[in-house]
Amino acid sequence: MTAEVLDVSGTRVVPPLALNEAWRLLRHPLTLLGLALWTLRGISVGWAGPRPAFTALASEMTIFWGVPVFFAANLVAGAARRAEETLSVVPCDRERRTAALCLAALGPFALTCAAQALLAGLYVITGNELERFPSLAELGTGPLNVLGACLLGVAAARWLPWPGTSALVMLALIAFNKIMIDHGGRYMLGFYLDFTIWGPAPYLAPAGFIPGHAGPHALYLLSLALGAGALAMLRDTSRRGLWLGAGAVTVLCVVITGIGQLP
Repeated sequence: MTAEVLDVSGTRVVPPLALNEAWRLLRHPLTLLGLALWTLRGISVGWAGPRPAFTALASEMTIFWGVPVFFAANLVAGAARRAEETLSVVPCDRERRTAALCLAALGPFALTCAAQALLAGLYVITGNELERFPSLAELGTGPLNVLGACLLGVAAARWLPWPGTSALVMLALIAFNKIMIDHGGRYMLGFYLDFTIWGPAPYLAPAGFIPGHAGPHALYLLSLALGAGALAMLRDTSRRGLWLGAGAVTVLCVVITGIGQLP
């Protein structure tokens, strides 16, 4: 079989392989655990008062669903890497398999978008009391963080394929987010962001919203997610210039949107 035939075959196999990986990711136990945790959290606090109701809808998907999905994507990508090392015949090369894994991240992203829309619809149907309804950008932060978690999980599996490294990556993300929150005006640079201001205990009544711009923040999260995808592709690609350029563009977008979101 010639190199040309192999290349064509590899190109054609990417879409069905991406669908297969997306299905594996969607039914992964950690993805289902994240769905269960987010659902239980929404049930327990979503109708507890205006402040927790807004937070449950606009913010908490990042923690309760995004974190498990990161580890699920990392494990799925790690299993694909081990299969590549074990099998002598694979349907396509590592670059295209990595591309398929990155495309598979759209599966959890679509699922979380649908779940977010369902919860928002339940708020409307039940007349849930809110200080105001979240904007589209605020509603999008959870699914965008899930998308970024998937792509970063793939990148970590490609670049750091050793036991325990995914946990270290997550600990680093949590530490970075905490540092940003603890440094006043930098809180918008974190991944997890509660748009509401917590008033007096028991923190149920509306107390306003943090200053900052939700639209640029959503674009900031999208830029970070695409940057993680470019990082994953860079590990195995034969076109390093292309993906280095793509990564540079995402870094520029992160800087611009990161500045634009600040109060």
